[in-house]
Amino acid sequence: MSLLKSVRTAAAPPVRRTVQPVRSGRRALLEPLVFAVVLSLIHLLVDQSLQFVLTLGVVYALLTASLGVLLGWSGVYSFGHAAFFGAGAYAAGLLKDHDLSPLLVVLAGTVVAAAAAVAVGALGARIVGVEFALLTLVVGQVAYLLTFKLDLLQGDNGVYGIPAGTLAGRDLTDGQHLWWYTVVVVAVLLGVLRRVQLSPYGAGLNAVRDDPVKAAAIGLPVRALRLSAFTLSGAVAGVAGVLFAQQQGIVTPTTLTFTFSGQIIVMLLLGGLHRFWGAAVGAIVFVLLDDRLFGETTHHSLVLGLILLVVVVVLPRGLLGLAEPVTALVRRRRSS
Repeated sequence: MSLLKSVRTAAAPPVRRTVQPVRSGRRALLEPLVFAVVLSLIHLLVDQSLQFVLTLGVVYALLTASLGVLLGWSGVYSFGHAAFFGAGAYAAGLLKDHDLSPLLVVLAGTVVAAAAAVAVGALGARIVGVEFALLTLVVGQVAYLLTFKLDLLQGDNGVYGIPAGTLAGRDLTDGQHLWWYTVVVVAVLLGVLRRVQLSPYGAGLNAVRDDPVKAAAIGLPVRALRLSAFTLSGAVAGVAGVLFAQQQGIVTPTTLTFTFSGQIIVMLLLGGLHRFWGAAVGAIVFVLLDDRLFGETTHHSLVLGLILLVVVVVLPRGLLGLAEPVTALVRRRRSS
């Protein structure tokens, strides 16, 4: 049975197939549009320093959403997700002297990160759970150490002087132009991810997450689905890495550290692990909190631990979980 046919087996009941694609398409179009419009309005109202932070938050929103493909959709654990983010960022850095279109650089970073994800996923194809998470942790640490062993990666100094580039005659070194470029790329990719999540393929990943044994029993290729999810996740993280490099103008080994991988997990948990937009909300809130409240502290690990403790104890379902009573009330009123 082909992958597509197997995934369709776990999709919604046949009576809903005629309407579900239409609804899914609308949601995948409207939700990212609302995301981009709301954040753009906020971007126009805040000062320049906060605009820079908000742009970074949007980049991290995409990065956190890519991890959501694993933890939230398919139940694949990863403790080294920063490796794919760093792969995209360093790919952009190594292409800095080639005068390429920013979108071509994004494409190159995507290919590099996706290739790395395929290699790691194939290496760990026969292991799951904590064992696979430890494999990703080891891979992340190896990638981090490579930045000090390979001369072209410049060690602690990092790769600097990365140009944002020019797109459609607009110089992306201008903060406003960079914002529109970043938010459009992120919104488009979030829309694609949303459509994928609402598709039969997404339903197949959910089935693998909930009970891989039953998923295999109904004919779903569990290993192939996990590998494809890992590849998709790595590719999207690579795009976020390129956007980060284009905004910052430099990439250093800190983008590959275990601490940064932990931050991505905290962002996802903060917003809501099993809610698609929880990743974006958690990332943006985390970045704003880090800049405004914890930016001056030298104890980032302690702060990270405190935030994680608060999330686990007070907000086990994330920030978007706070809206559950309201949405339940609306649904009851609609059904009555």
